[in-house]
Amino acid sequence: MKTIISKYQKTKLSYKNAFLAEWNAIKNDKAVISTFFSVAFIILAVYTYIYSNEIITEVPIAIVNQDGSKTSRDYIAMLNASDGIKTIATYTNLQEAKTDYYSKKIMGILIIPQNFGKDIRTSTQTTITSFSDASNMIFYKKVLVDISVATGYFNAGIVIKKTMANGIAVSQATQEYSPIKTISTSLFNTSSGYATYMAPMLTALIVQLVLLMGIGIINGSQKENKTIIKTFPQVLNKGGTITTLAAKSTIYLLIFAVILPIQFGLIYTIFSIPLRTNLPIVYLFALPYLTSVIFLGIAISSLFKRREDSIVFLVLVSIPSLMLSGLSFPTENFYPFYQELAKLLPSTSGIKGFVKLTQMEASFTQVLSEWNHLWLLTLIYFIIAIITLKLRAINEQTKILKTQ
Repeated sequence: MKTIISKYQKTKLSYKNAFLAEWNAIKNDKAVISTFFSVAFIILAVYTYIYSNEIITEVPIAIVNQDGSKTSRDYIAMLNASDGIKTIATYTNLQEAKTDYYSKKIMGILIIPQNFGKDIRTSTQTTITSFSDASNMIFYKKVLVDISVATGYFNAGIVIKKTMANGIAVSQATQEYSPIKTISTSLFNTSSGYATYMAPMLTALIVQLVLLMGIGIINGSQKENKTIIKTFPQVLNKGGTITTLAAKSTIYLLIFAVILPIQFGLIYTIFSIPLRTNLPIVYLFALPYLTSVIFLGIAISSLFKRREDSIVFLVLVSIPSLMLSGLSFPTENFYPFYQELAKLLPSTSGIKGFVKLTQMEASFTQVLSEWNHLWLLTLIYFIIAIITLKLRAINEQTKILKTQ
């Protein structure tokens, strides 16, 4: 019994010393403090602000009206009634429109052919031609969709008017033109807004980026100054590495227990980003996400000889992490190799879970697969962190003994 109590007291003291040592290292390093508290908020706030308009409106396009009839002018008026595009110029010559298009004054061109009005009156099919910049998917989609919708309504008006000319009531004429009525309902992101789409993903990515950067700076400093054994002497003892990692992870969890509610509560509220869950659920899901990132950071920090190396390394891996996260392209359409590679990053499961909870109002049981995967990553990176931290301490001790 005395042996158990003695071991408990030693473990408790070791944990306390490691906790205080890590806390002192953080609070005495301005770069780490600014990384944790400034970058975590500023990056999310800036990105959310940039996309706070949610959707783009009044995309400038040019119309080459080769007809000049009243019918063509009615069509242009209907096109201008949409929110998405705005006619800023009307040309009679395509070359003039191309000049403005290549100078980026306009993002699309619509050509109304000669005899447009005459063909419609004589029930002859006519064709309008549109050009839009497919190198910018957002502009391309907006121009294409709005022209298609306006053309659809204009076609409907023509058919319904001709049907009514035969003495049929407007309600029946409308029904005959469109016997199937479509009711489209947008789920979750009802405004189809870009900020609402990106904010939960960015939150998870920023948490990973900030944690890895902060841990890398701290551990890089300790390795550069050869202070690992001095700061954490218990690492060389049996079981001391586990105690040290537990203390390190606790301090980072406590820091983000403060940061997360500010990110979700303050920034989401300021920019009207919906939050369809509660803070305890966020904490519960974030627990394995944070621990997996923490142990990953400690594991890879063995690669850093200097504190600046962590920043360089994260700059190099930030783009691949962004691409593999599914933010820019669905992970389901990745090649199998990259799908498996993405699973090694905590942000992949973290993003999916945060989006389901905060935007899709999912219950916790519906994110259990992501939660369990994050616990698996926590275990894997915890074991790697034990090995790397122990090896760093042994290598440092060996170098010290050689210099004596």
